[in-house]
Amino acid sequence: MTPRRPSVRGRLFLALGVLAAATLIVGATSWITLRQATDRMDRLHDETLTAVDRALILSRQTSGLATRAPYLLTMESPFRIRMEADAARGIIAGIAGNLSPEAAAIAGILRDMDASIAALVDAASARSELTDRILRRNARIGALERRFSTLAGTLRASFPEGQDWLKLQSIARALQGAGRTDNLVTVGEFQREYNRLVRDMAARPDAVGSEALAELRGLAEGPTGLFELRRLELARQIAAEAALARIRRAAEGISLHATEVTAAAQAEIAGERARTLSALDFAKGVIVLVGLLSTVVALVAALFVSGHVTANLRAISDAMARLAVGDRSSRLPRGEHAGDEIGKLFHAFRAFRANTLRLDRSNRQLAQRNALFQNLYDGMSDGLAILSDTGALIAGNRHLASVLRLAPEAMRGRPEMQRLLTAGGWRRSDGAEGFPEGFAELHHPDGRVVEVRESRLATGGSVMLLSDASERHELAARLRQVQRTEALGKIAGEVAHDFGNILTTITTSLHLLETTPPDRATSLRKSLASALDLGSSLTQRLLAFARRSNLEPEVMDLNDLVAGVEDLIGLALDDRIALSIVPAPAILTVRIDPGQMESALLNLCLNAAQAIPGTGRIDIRLTLLPHDRAQIEVCDTGVGMSPEVQAHAMEPFFTARADGAGTGLGLAMVYGFIRQSGGDVEIDSSPGLGTCVRLTLPLCSPEDAQSPAPLRVLLIEDDPGDAAHARRALPQARITETSDAAEAQALLRGAAFDLVLTDLHLGAEAAGWRLAEAALRADPHCRAVVVSGRLPEADPLTPRFPGRAFRLAKPLDPAALAARLQGLRPR
Repeated sequence: MTPRRPSVRGRLFLALGVLAAATLIVGATSWITLRQATDRMDRLHDETLTAVDRALILSRQTSGLATRAPYLLTMESPFRIRMEADAARGIIAGIAGNLSPEAAAIAGILRDMDASIAALVDAASARSELTDRILRRNARIGALERRFSTLAGTLRASFPEGQDWLKLQSIARALQGAGRTDNLVTVGEFQREYNRLVRDMAARPDAVGSEALAELRGLAEGPTGLFELRRLELARQIAAEAALARIRRAAEGISLHATEVTAAAQAEIAGERARTLSALDFAKGVIVLVGLLSTVVALVAALFVSGHVTANLRAISDAMARLAVGDRSSRLPRGEHAGDEIGKLFHAFRAFRANTLRLDRSNRQLAQRNALFQNLYDGMSDGLAILSDTGALIAGNRHLASVLRLAPEAMRGRPEMQRLLTAGGWRRSDGAEGFPEGFAELHHPDGRVVEVRESRLATGGSVMLLSDASERHELAARLRQVQRTEALGKIAGEVAHDFGNILTTITTSLHLLETTPPDRATSLRKSLASALDLGSSLTQRLLAFARRSNLEPEVMDLNDLVAGVEDLIGLALDDRIALSIVPAPAILTVRIDPGQMESALLNLCLNAAQAIPGTGRIDIRLTLLPHDRAQIEVCDTGVGMSPEVQAHAMEPFFTARADGAGTGLGLAMVYGFIRQSGGDVEIDSSPGLGTCVRLTLPLCSPEDAQSPAPLRVLLIEDDPGDAAHARRALPQARITETSDAAEAQALLRGAAFDLVLTDLHLGAEAAGWRLAEAALRADPHCRAVVVSGRLPEADPLTPRFPGRAFRLAKPLDPAALAARLQGLRPR
């Protein structure tokens, strides 16, 4: 059994362990040395620098106090003296509070300084008060001295009296000198002079100015006299100066203490510097020694990696590179490096090579499946689109452009599907914007219909399936036409019966008019007029049902129209029925025939009244719906309708009245008129719960409401009957008519038209396509409709002019023509 070789990881870990140990030794030595140096610096800072800083701060503060103290002697206000003294004592208290317990000597000095400041304040305050009293006496003495001088200089005074006034003036001047001197000796001299002069004056009992002398003595003598006040003032001055000297000596003592602390700190710093340098030198030696050992270990590990690991990794990488470029024959030897990481890499390469071979087989199978799905994707007859989260077209099959009748170039560049469909002229059947998730139906102005089914993908985005349902919708329309023809057959029988009764009435009345006396002719003529009115009304209702009535639409507010017909409906209803009309808060501007609308509302209210057996009410409510639609609700409290009756309610000549009265054309007439006006009718009813008939109409756009100008139409038709039918289909248009292709070409060059309606075959020439193309190229806002009784299968214009070129079969259907003109505005 061969011994197990140490792994590459183990050998590298051993080398890294040695390097890590060396690094830890270096780090520990450095850390310990730096930690000791840090501790010494911290201790130096805490014990030495902090003491020096505190001593210097103390010295600055005491120097400030020594500088501030003399300022107290210059103040005259006791309040300011006290305020400054309190500030100075506060500084002393702060200094004393920050002293260390060892600074007992400094604390004693600070106490002496505080006491000296207190003594200074007391002396300065007392001196200030004494000075104020002395100044008042000096002012009075000065006034007396000036008076004495004036009296002594008067020429009219006798010589002895003048001498007395001069002596009084000398006494006042001696007092003034005592008030101005700044030492006690001078004050004593002035007091002796004063006493001598007073004695001289007292020796002459007949001397003048005895009252003035008494006033002077009152100002100068006694405990409140000038001399005593001056002695007290100078004594306070001496006490203040002594206190100031003590403050200065205390400041000098504190400064001396700061100097001593600074000198001791410098000596301590020098000793610590020497010890720190010695520790750093030792650490440097250890770091150099361990660094050399680490270098040796690193070189050994590098040689091992470059000589053993790198060579094997290069062999593995070369084999992987050959495998990556398709060389599946690359191999590595087995049995070598067993147990270490290099051997595991060799084994991993062999496993990766085996997986690559299996992946090649899987890719070939996946390519076959992708080809199958691509054939299915391209072979679908419907359009398939894959959309992003934002609605952009990511991919589409080759039938997508043909279903939407768009050029393949329009599908390039990831266009937005909504914008693509809008540019192609496709609109939802309900008129709303966007496409709901699920099912939607798109209509093109040329009559084509596409069904859209959209489903969300779990990874984001959606898949859209578009199916061309034009043929199915056309078959459904034909079925409805068959049903309509069947209904018209029923109408023909009913109309024949009703017109037979009308004609019988007319014939009888005409026969009676020939033989009746003149007094009865009036009643017969009224009978004739009633029969004619009944026939005219029946004809108008039939036209409304067939949607062929000649409407005269106007732009108006539905609120105003309903409010105007309220009185007419009220007169037509019995008193047992209450009528309520609730207008919409917003203006509902629509384009509609007001007469037909009033008639429809009156018919609905009369039908509702007939469905109410006793008392009840009819409510007419107007509301604004989304998507620019207006709604009129006519609701009653009548007997309601069963589902069977409701299914046939809008059929002509259908009536549910038990007495058989009525023609059954009321709701049919309303339905035909509303549908012809672009709206819809909905009935909501249940037996016993009443009936609600909802009429919805499209609102007019601001352009429709403000621009009633008619469309400019160029009609090119060589058949007079077809031309007249086209004019009836465009009752509000301003029509320019011609039957010649050359004349039509000239008209197109000389004027602008909103619509060109042309027959395909003009004489022997099929000039309709050429004229329509010329109109579409000349004006980007123009639309062209080509009509013919024999339309060809190929349409050369619609793919090139989507949404602007259309074709219709003869006879011209006004409803189909109106659908092609939807959104066209006169300019």
